[in-house]
Amino acid sequence: MKKMLLAAVAVFITLSASAQKLNFGVKGGVNFTSVSDIKFTGNLSQSYQQTADGVTGYHLGVWTEIGIPVISIQPELLYFHKGFKAIDAQGARSEVKLNYLDIPVLAKFNLLPVLHVVAGPQLSLKLSDKITGASTFTDVLNKESFKSGDWGAVLGAGVTVSKIQLQGRYVWGLSKVTSNNVEFKNQMFQLSLAYKLF
Repeated sequence: MKKMLLAAVAVFITLSASAQKLNFGVKGGVNFTSVSDIKFTGNLSQSYQQTADGVTGYHLGVWTEIGIPVISIQPELLYFHKGFKAIDAQGARSEVKLNYLDIPVLAKFNLLPVLHVVAGPQLSLKLSDKITGASTFTDVLNKESFKSGDWGAVLGAGVTVSKIQLQGRYVWGLSKVTSNNVEFKNQMFQLSLAYKLF
């Protein structure tokens, strides 16, 4: 994972340094994370239903925009909080919290002076995790239970006023985050406020 992280940072810096036209900024916001195609197996299959509740988290990071006024490429480095909640047959609640470095590389289309849409792939690298709740849940799942990363697709739209951007996105996880006892795909809606530094 360290090699992937270093490679992603190197690409981000190279694109930014080689751009003839460059915008750079910071951003943050709130995420509404859920999971799809969840399936509890093994020791969890008897206690947990095949559904899970989402969690609310946050994201922080930086972005750069490279290109021409109408079409540009917008790579980003974002710290994201994701996860899900589960309830067993006795009503005990458990929660999985996953922290990622998300690296979307998006095509940005400026449809109007203030309106834009973005779309593209996203690589997510897991930085840490925390599992809380019933012992039947925490004893089975641990830090080795989840893949070190996954892939997703991003689609969103936003408005720009001066140096400020307000944007909404949906992220579809395309790969399963799998262990021996649970598998799922990350799904997320996010609202962001971005500020252009230059």
